[in-house]
Amino acid sequence: MLTTKTIYSGRITWWAVFKQNFYNSPVKKVDQSYFRGEVVLQQVLGDENSKELEIYHVSFKNGATTTVHYHETDQVLIATKGCGIVGIINGNSIANFEVEDIETVRMNKEGDVVQIPAFKMHFHGAASKEEFSHIAIRQMNFLDNSTKTIRRAENKWENDIILENNVNLDSSSRREIADKIGRLIQNVIYNNEVAKPSK
Repeated sequence: MLTTKTIYSGRITWWAVFKQNFYNSPVKKVDQSYFRGEVVLQQVLGDENSKELEIYHVSFKNGATTTVHYHETDQVLIATKGCGIVGIINGNSIANFEVEDIETVRMNKEGDVVQIPAFKMHFHGAASKEEFSHIAIRQMNFLDNSTKTIRRAENKWENDIILENNVNLDSSSRREIADKIGRLIQNVIYNNEVAKPSK
């Protein structure tokens, strides 16, 4: 349900009211290169109804996760269902990080909130064979210090990062790197599940 009222004051336009239930938000087509497994992506806020915030409700089915990525603005995740995990990668190379380079945070209670810093490589999703849903919130724009201009904040996904750092690799070799990352993430999730429960 969309309810908006536009208020004009000089050259500034405010969107006074926008109401949306995230469970009933429109389903967006999923780019499969951004995820491992089945995911349902619902857009709550975006370009159509906000000038500043992007909000998605994301449902991960049967142990699905995102691929490794980062955002140019902070991201906030709020658990809405099930048991999930966030992996923060402390290594500098997407091709050579190891299990010990990944710091994990469990999201196992509805309402758990995790804030991921801008430019920090990470992944998030469901625990093994579980379903998990979260709300993802992030600013769409940020101040680029190199140009001193406000610009659209980008997301860099695993395939893009692999390609940027390995421009001379053929597609088969890049796929091998992505498969290695996928196995590593599954090992991290498994090890996290057999470790002692978090508080």
